[in-house]
Amino acid sequence: MSAKKIHTLLIKESALITGDGKTFLDKVNIVICGNKITYIGQEKPAGAAFTHILDGKDKLVLPGIINIHAHGIIPGAPLFSSASASLPGNQSEKNLITHISQGTTTILSLDGFARPGLVSQAKNICPVNIKTATTHHPKAYLAAKKIDASGLRDQREETVEEIIEHFSDIVIAIGEGGSGATLGGGVQDYKFIPEMVKREAGVIIDEYQARRLKEAVLGKRIASDFYDPERVGNVLKEIGLGNCPTEWALDKISETVLPSFGIALEALEEGANLAKKYKLPFIVHTAVPSMTKIEEISWLGNLLIAGHCNHPSFEIKEGIELIKRLRKKGAIIDISTFDTLDSPEREKEINFFFAILEAGLADVISTDYGGGNHSPILKVLELAIDQKVVTLPEAISLVTRNPSRAIPRLAPGRGAIVRGAIADVVMVRRSKISQVEEIIIEGIPALFGQT
Repeated sequence: MSAKKIHTLLIKESALITGDGKTFLDKVNIVICGNKITYIGQEKPAGAAFTHILDGKDKLVLPGIINIHAHGIIPGAPLFSSASASLPGNQSEKNLITHISQGTTTILSLDGFARPGLVSQAKNICPVNIKTATTHHPKAYLAAKKIDASGLRDQREETVEEIIEHFSDIVIAIGEGGSGATLGGGVQDYKFIPEMVKREAGVIIDEYQARRLKEAVLGKRIASDFYDPERVGNVLKEIGLGNCPTEWALDKISETVLPSFGIALEALEEGANLAKKYKLPFIVHTAVPSMTKIEEISWLGNLLIAGHCNHPSFEIKEGIELIKRLRKKGAIIDISTFDTLDSPEREKEINFFFAILEAGLADVISTDYGGGNHSPILKVLELAIDQKVVTLPEAISLVTRNPSRAIPRLAPGRGAIVRGAIADVVMVRRSKISQVEEIIIEGIPALFGQT
């Protein structure tokens, strides 16, 4: 990536989506001076000397994407609610650059055990507006220790109070409240359960096989009394573990999943009270195992952001009914792209995502992590637009204006292309919005054709 400072930039005769959910303009000129947008119109700007001119022909200009739910983007940061060891090598750097190259210009890390000072290291990688949430509270620490906490070794246990006091400009939310690591979800499926099976049985299984085994033993709601030997035995045979006794599966899956589960649910209540105290948004892991507790804390109203409400643990009807109940309480509904486009369950996951969009029930769209990968936001939205699930202006507002309003301190002055706004601008191919052509962050070109 290049990061060359410019003084005045003209985007010439481009189509424009402003981010307000309805406005589409064609053949407009956009002027950026320093880090601000100073002119939008069809008249040719007079008397200006531009240090850079971008041809907008066959291009579409969008506000930079604001992604409120990402993991694995801060070098050295513990991962997930389990406070697992940070990603090896430069993987966090690669993850962050991937987000930017896909049109994201503002990003919120939900690895809540990250020390806020690490965020500056992430900002040194590329010119991105990056903030973090925090889960430095007692029950969250306890849940992490029950499952892993290897990323917290040699670290003092800090508190939410001191984190917010010293880093209020960087720490702008509580979260992620729970995750698939401590609440029996996706991180169990692609990390902890496969690691356990390889260690204990010498067999390699994938995340979908791990999920089937977990749900055979504990059910989707993660209940210790769900066990049925015949059901578990059938799944063991189907995933290549037929030599393992059903009692082995009961013991090992229970030992892997359950120790953190009840405490992680209690941590959701603790996090909600902190969100109320500090008037910060609380972003929570929304899935079948956590849905009852999330409804219990929906008294938070619009401080509650129900993350990835299209979680694959839900049946579509079940998930939509939960969303409707949460919206009645004022909660903000987030849906995530996960790794949906590459998933073996792609059809179901896309149908769920589209059903929420078509019903007008989504407030914001994020990526989450999807087992170390994620489907690009613009690629999923491109598919939704092509299938007439949502209009182009509506789709873009879900990843620009709406998240800037949902978490006001995350992206002030961003989320729309209007005069006076911070110049976070993405240029995409007009006929294919997933093809990012140019990225400008605070007036600084970050790609200029390097896609």
